[in-house]
Amino acid sequence: MHELSAYSLRQYVPAILIGTFSTGLLFLFLTPHDLRQITLFIYYLVISGAAIGFSGVAIFKHRGMRRFIHILISAGNVCFTLYLLMHYHSINDNTQSLLFLQNFFYLIMALIVITQSIEFRTLKLRTFDLIALFSFLLIGGLHIWFFSTQAVSLVSQLSGFEEQMLLISLYMMLAFLYLNRVVSAGQQFRILLLIGILGFTIASIANTLFVFSGITHEVIHLLQISSILTISISYWVDDVSEDVLAYDSIVDYVLYSMVVMMFLLASDRLLGTSVMDSMIANAVLLLLIRQFVVSKQNALISHRLHSVNTDLEVAVSTKAHELEIREQQYRSLFAYHSEPIFLFDLHGEVLSVNEAGSSILGLTTETLLGSNILDIIESKDRAPYTIILQELTNGRPRTIDVRVMTDEGETRVWQLVNVPMIIEGEVEGIYAIAKDITQMIEQQEQILYQAKFDSLTGLHNRYALQEQIERLIEEGRTFTLMFSDLDGFKEINDQFGHHMGDQLLQHIGKRLRTALLPNEYAGRLGGDEFIVVAEHGDDEMLTERLRRLVYRPPYYMAGTLVEVHASIGIVRFPEHGKKLKHLLSNADLAMYRAKDKGRDETVMFEPELREDKEERKVLMEGLETALEKGEISLFLQPQVDASTKAIIGAEALMRWQHNGAFIPPSQFIPIAEETGHIQDLGRWMIHETFQLIHVFEQGDIHLPKLSVNLSVRQLFDEHLIDYLKTLFERFPIEPSRLNFELTETVAAHHSDRVLNRILELKALGIKLSIDDFGTGYSSLAYLVRYPIDELKIPREFTMQLEENREYQMVTTTIVAMARQLGMALVAEGVETEYQETFLRKIGCDSMQGYRYAKPMPLDEFVIYYMKHTTP
Repeated sequence: MHELSAYSLRQYVPAILIGTFSTGLLFLFLTPHDLRQITLFIYYLVISGAAIGFSGVAIFKHRGMRRFIHILISAGNVCFTLYLLMHYHSINDNTQSLLFLQNFFYLIMALIVITQSIEFRTLKLRTFDLIALFSFLLIGGLHIWFFSTQAVSLVSQLSGFEEQMLLISLYMMLAFLYLNRVVSAGQQFRILLLIGILGFTIASIANTLFVFSGITHEVIHLLQISSILTISISYWVDDVSEDVLAYDSIVDYVLYSMVVMMFLLASDRLLGTSVMDSMIANAVLLLLIRQFVVSKQNALISHRLHSVNTDLEVAVSTKAHELEIREQQYRSLFAYHSEPIFLFDLHGEVLSVNEAGSSILGLTTETLLGSNILDIIESKDRAPYTIILQELTNGRPRTIDVRVMTDEGETRVWQLVNVPMIIEGEVEGIYAIAKDITQMIEQQEQILYQAKFDSLTGLHNRYALQEQIERLIEEGRTFTLMFSDLDGFKEINDQFGHHMGDQLLQHIGKRLRTALLPNEYAGRLGGDEFIVVAEHGDDEMLTERLRRLVYRPPYYMAGTLVEVHASIGIVRFPEHGKKLKHLLSNADLAMYRAKDKGRDETVMFEPELREDKEERKVLMEGLETALEKGEISLFLQPQVDASTKAIIGAEALMRWQHNGAFIPPSQFIPIAEETGHIQDLGRWMIHETFQLIHVFEQGDIHLPKLSVNLSVRQLFDEHLIDYLKTLFERFPIEPSRLNFELTETVAAHHSDRVLNRILELKALGIKLSIDDFGTGYSSLAYLVRYPIDELKIPREFTMQLEENREYQMVTTTIVAMARQLGMALVAEGVETEYQETFLRKIGCDSMQGYRYAKPMPLDEFVIYYMKHTTP
């Protein structure tokens, strides 16, 4: 049940009494006279049963002293119920004894509640004595009035003990009223008991002293019944959360109750007898109650003193334990902290150091104690740290980074957090917590280095170069910007792997750093692109120096000589642009024009290059959909026997017709290689070549050989062999009719990767040629190492045969070497009779060129073949 407020209780208590009393009056006046007695008897039994039920529930709800109190209430209720049953059956001394027992139980219960509720700070003995004296005088005056009036008729009705009961009731009433005024705990519970006990006691004593009959007698019983119900429901507001009825033993109150009961039974002083004897008996009774109250107050004081002493001992013990724990925590923090901790005085003399501090310095604790902290700090950091020590006297922590020297001579960087040790308001020493930030400093330096320098080459990176160039532009200083891109770098990556490409970039970075003058800066823009900025206008001198020292000399890596060249684009500030992005864009255009011209070329930017850039952009976009749109077609150029004019083979060539115009292979093939489209284009060419050979074999065209170029990307494609096997299954052709032409750049590298791939191709029965032999690398060792079937004399040699004797000698040497190695020969670019006669004379009969036929579409080639093979 929810707790009642004081205001609601003032309404609730009268409602119980008035409601119960009013209901009984209704039965009394409305019931016929002959049925009134039995009706009220049943009403009394119902109310008494309800009271027994309420108090019985309270017994099981509470524990300890509260249960004992409700047992007394229940005992009183049972006595009254038995009294009703016996009273309406027959009136005798036993019925009066039950009424006396009920009064006895209620009064003892009320006395227990009062003595249990006494607080030493609120109800003092002086107050108790005043209440006892007032009630004593009141009962004494009443006794004298009875004695003086000689009310024999009233005295004759007394059965004994009423005087003491009335005295206790008055005392209880006064004590209740005072407790409810000064004590809040259990207030609601005591109010209900006050109303119920006083109502019942007054009704009982009045019923005993005076002889009532009729309605008056029934009204007295109604008042008793209402009081009993009020006492029984008091447990509803018995606040068990308050600290009342908690200090005493039940045994004490049982003994106390027995003593009071024995005193009442032993006293035979009645109202109207000797005044002195009654007053003495009443005084003894009050003194008995007072002594019990005193003993309980003393017990309460003793309990509280014991509790206070116990709490004090516990508090002191707890505080001492906390101090010990804090000291251990401090010692653990100091001794076992992973960071070095030093304690020294204001002059730097070390007073204490933890294990981390001695171990990191490589010195023993005994060595450090008494030494000066400045002795381990490097000399250049001692002066700033001395200033810090002086400033610490103001009581505020300071942090400083210093370099210290370990016993092994190693220099470490410490971040010292200096905390003043303050005792009684004065700085008596300093705690220095050291954090080794050497690695963090190195990492920061590494981060700063990486922010400005390329991690692979050691040159300035893109961002550092941009800052340098922006600074020159802002200052308005003229300079030359050289944009270089390595020729054939992708082939080196594809053939040897990216680790070899990275090594090559590292070597180029080293050469660039040694080749530059003080007013020149070099950096890597990304990939194989480099930028050189020179604060002068002599770009020819700079270009010649870089080619001579950096790009033209071969690089020796992994047992192989690797030649590398560079295409260079040059711009000048402010002539070719006033902003960085314009300069870089124009330099990029000049570099790509250099690539279009061939390897190892240099181009100065010109405005016309922007038009070429747009054209290049159109070609790049067009290549993405060229195959889907059917713009790529296959052309064939015959290879003939110069003596018989018979067709001995053909070379498959790729042609691109874009927007109605043919784009030269020299223009779109480099773009395809750069963008990666060469992979798709190359696969398409191989597929078309297989299909064409298969069609020729099924028809009347007996073409002995069909050659097709194999790019570097295709050669090192990990799926190439599987793709070729699939095509052989789909188009079952004679493998020897298929000839792959490899560039000399790929073949000349003595790598196992190249050899393994060539051997895989040969295992399929495919023939291999070296295209443009003699224009690339000077090493001829690969001719012996690789199983090459054919050499192709390049167009550059053939076209110089009439005018240049040196080319005649080189060509003669190539032919003789091929014959000795058992290789076939094909001369490209044959256009004149002199070239044909010279080549045939030195032993080269297979030729290809405009003298015989230009590259032609398939249908024209078939017509050409049928015409030149007809008997």
